[in-house]
Amino acid sequence: MKRCLTQKTKTFLVALSALALLGVLLAVGCSVGGIKLLGGENASTPEKRADFLSQCGWEVDTAGEECRQILIPEQFSDVYDSYNRLQLQQGYDLAEYAGRECTLYSYPVTNYPDKEQTVLANLYVYKNRIIGGDIHSTSLNGFMVGLK
Repeated sequence: MKRCLTQKTKTFLVALSALALLGVLLAVGCSVGGIKLLGGENASTPEKRADFLSQCGWEVDTAGEECRQILIPEQFSDVYDSYNRLQLQQGYDLAEYAGRECTLYSYPVTNYPDKEQTVLANLYVYKNRIIGGDIHSTSLNGFMVGLK
């Protein structure tokens, strides 16, 4: 005797499969073009922050760590909008934290190829999770790029 699944049962099974797939994606992280999107990495210690930066290809001097509390503005200026576009390219969105205080950690980058300029790694951390960051030069005609 052959049993047929009802439309209701089929819909339930498809929804259950989609939910399971979503769970797997959230557990292992989504990727685009082979690059893991950033978001929510544990940054509770200097070692974890340095390890994260190392995974991005940057070696930093944790002894040179500087940190300060900053307030992400409720309304973004043109400068903040521009900076957030860089964050969006990396999988972060500072707009989600508008009006909230976070910690900005800065580290001297020790493996940047041009040894003539000072290069810093910035990580924005909220509740011990990375919510943004950049690599930038402190020189007058410097640069700013994403973490990866």
